[in-house]
Amino acid sequence: MKTMLDARDRRILSLLQKDARTTAAEMADAVGLSLSACAKRMARLWSDGYIDRMVAVLDRKRFRRPVSAAVMVTLTQPKASYTQEFTRRIQSLEEVQQCHIVTGDFDFLLIVQAKTIEAYHDMAQNVFGESPYVRSYKTVFLLGSLKNENTLPDFCLIPPEE
Repeated sequence: MKTMLDARDRRILSLLQKDARTTAAEMADAVGLSLSACAKRMARLWSDGYIDRMVAVLDRKRFRRPVSAAVMVTLTQPKASYTQEFTRRIQSLEEVQQCHIVTGDFDFLLIVQAKTIEAYHDMAQNVFGESPYVRSYKTVFLLGSLKNENTLPDFCLIPPEE
């Protein structure tokens, strides 16, 4: 059974989202706990599934700039089997960085990275154009990013049952 999160747990989670390399000693100091108490809390947060994984955020300026696109996809029918088949296919593609089910005029919003415009075009034709589940798709190419976060704001760090 998962335990309730208190203010110190939420602070630990918030700090880890900002810098996962924060040591247990630094974390203990920041949240006002002993090193062993903080280490136990961090281990519990992992074992209870509050922390899914830790990743390194790369400095994108040091690498080849991919072609980035937001793709809005509409399925041919709002059937569960179509959604499942489409998402199965999308999740297998390295180019698709994010896949969101949305409301409004489209069924999905994808964030896609490709090596070139031509590579994007080939992938889009193959994945969207040839799919019997896709009615239409619209692509918007991203020219730059002013903010690119993938963290939960502190006000969200409360489990839904609390």
